Amino acid sequence: MADILVAEDYPATRSALRTLLKSAGHTVRFAVNGEEALAQVAQKRPDLLLLDVMMPKKSGYEVLSEIRRTDTALPVILLTAKGEKSDVILGLGLGSDDYVKKPFDNDELLARVAAALRRAEVSAPPAVPTAPAAVPDTTMLEMGDFTFASFRVEAKRLKLVDARGRVKDLFINEYKILHYLARHPGEAVSRDDLLKVLWEDETYFGTTHSIDQAICRLRAKLGPAGACIETVYRAGYRYVPPK
Repeated sequence: MADILVAEDYPATRSALRTLLKSAGHTVRFAVNGEEALAQVAQKRPDLLLLDVMMPKKSGYEVLSEIRRTDTALPVILLTAKGEKSDVILGLGLGSDDYVKKPFDNDELLARVAAALRRAEVSAPPAVPTAPAAVPDTTMLEMGDFTFASFRVEAKRLKLVDARGRVKDLFINEYKILHYLARHPGEAVSRDDLLKVLWEDETYFGTTHSIDQAICRLRAKLGPAGACIETVYRAGYRYVPPK
């Protein structure tokens, strides 16, 4: 299945994760502190990183921040005993794909791992390309570039560009969410509708929680313009373009 690096300093948690992930067919290796996690990622990039927030030498936040300077695509799931909303937003803002609170439910953790791997398309060996591919998802090229608030969203480069030319990286799911919202300005869009946009395959393991996390990341990247994505109580989200 996948090569998973677990960065966790607590022996009992490492043991539990080893048993759980191996039972799902994954290869598991470990780092016991933040510096070792960075060294292992540099030596051999894993398919997914399960990253504990509270670790010696370097925290999970520090590790994630350093990784994202050079690698915006590595799937990272934060493991955290900290449940404050500000902590969650910080992790998502730094570029985590998901987070799981300790103590975790085994089935939920496996589902989130499967979802992250599915989004990164690493759960199965990639097909050998017959020609170089410009982007990992050709549907993005069909969607094309567009404007969201005061930003230009670029399909080919997966970039968010502000009016001053400053650039931020986008994940594929973030691009698709922005594109869908931009096509339905002023409409209340449900989380289920966004899930269908991102993953048409009915076997997808993701939940509406994944949408909420992606929206948090997008708001952080958009800065003040993130207020254009309104939360609609018991419905979902709505894009209100600036006047």
